[in-house]
Amino acid sequence: MKAKLIILFLICIFLSGCGNYRELNQIAIITGIGIDKKDDEYEVSVLIANAQKSETSSKEGESQPTVYSGKGKSLVEATKVVERKTPKQLYLGHINVVLISEEVAEDGFLKVADWLLRNPESRKKFYLILAKDSSAKDVLEIVSPLESFPSQNIATLMGANSKTQSITNSVTYSDFIKAILTEGEEGILPSIKIMGKANKGDSKDNLDQTDPETYLELDAIAVFKDDKFVGYTTNDESQAINILKNTVKQSIFTINYNNGLTNITTKNISSNIKIKDTDKFKITINGEARIAEINSKANLNDKNVIKQLENKLNKKIEKQIKTVIKSMQEKYQSDIFGFGNLVYQNYPKSFKDVEDKWNDKYFPNIKVNVKSNVELISTGSIENTIGKEESK
Repeated sequence: MKAKLIILFLICIFLSGCGNYRELNQIAIITGIGIDKKDDEYEVSVLIANAQKSETSSKEGESQPTVYSGKGKSLVEATKVVERKTPKQLYLGHINVVLISEEVAEDGFLKVADWLLRNPESRKKFYLILAKDSSAKDVLEIVSPLESFPSQNIATLMGANSKTQSITNSVTYSDFIKAILTEGEEGILPSIKIMGKANKGDSKDNLDQTDPETYLELDAIAVFKDDKFVGYTTNDESQAINILKNTVKQSIFTINYNNGLTNITTKNISSNIKIKDTDKFKITINGEARIAEINSKANLNDKNVIKQLENKLNKKIEKQIKTVIKSMQEKYQSDIFGFGNLVYQNYPKSFKDVEDKWNDKYFPNIKVNVKSNVELISTGSIENTIGKEESK
């Protein structure tokens, strides 16, 4: 009986608590990482969320975001330099965002992917973003009056805008790795840029202004080929990409009608790509739309007017999709839509013969038929334009 009690006691000891448990004041909690490359060296910048404020006026225990950086021939070497600068052990379990510079992306993302993958503490669901026209470190240091930490500001931007703004998208580390390792498909990333002067964005004065002098803004989609960054899309192309990838909840289109501009909001929009042959595909777009704003006289009770607006909307959607496909075929030779993956799934033997030259030789020559069937179902809260309503 005593032996059983001893065994039970030992089990309780070993099962209670964590073997790698560490006190909070012993670790530096990293919420954002920036990866830059200059010449032959990497620079790793980490945003530490629980750095204590030094001002005597601050509340006891209050923390502020602090960025530490280190350089080295490899990411591990650069991180070791960072570790020598901070008295606390780096902890990657709460990363929100990882920013990479254009130089890192052009050199190939898989060269830095291994370091992020092998760390057992980091969750692989953090946002991956390309820093446009600036270093990743500079982006990581821009503070915002709306969020406590720059990393949280970026994560909030990504989460909110990917649902309401169709010119950007949110991509996690896992999403991106899956895309670039999938047969017959290439990866894309959102980009972010600094508006204003970078050296002003990390100061407290930037927070105190009603109109911040420096802030971050999401930009167009970055295109990759064989894990290397090759260029950016336009806003219209980004919008079409998100529609094709079914990553947008709503989108806004501006069309010309009766010598005026009309804004139409789409919702529940979805795309379906079907393969007809190894080089023939059909894309069908379905969804609903409503008039958000109209600046021309139009009788919205007239079914013919509604049909004209609907036709113009669908033609615009079709044109944007055809334009972005042509751009990927001719400008970048990057199959970000996964047409090659459909060939791989449906004609595996045929794809095996062309996979090495798919992007450069075969993808640029595929034929794609595009048909948009978005239905205009609402004219808003009034039946006519302002001019029509006032003339009643």
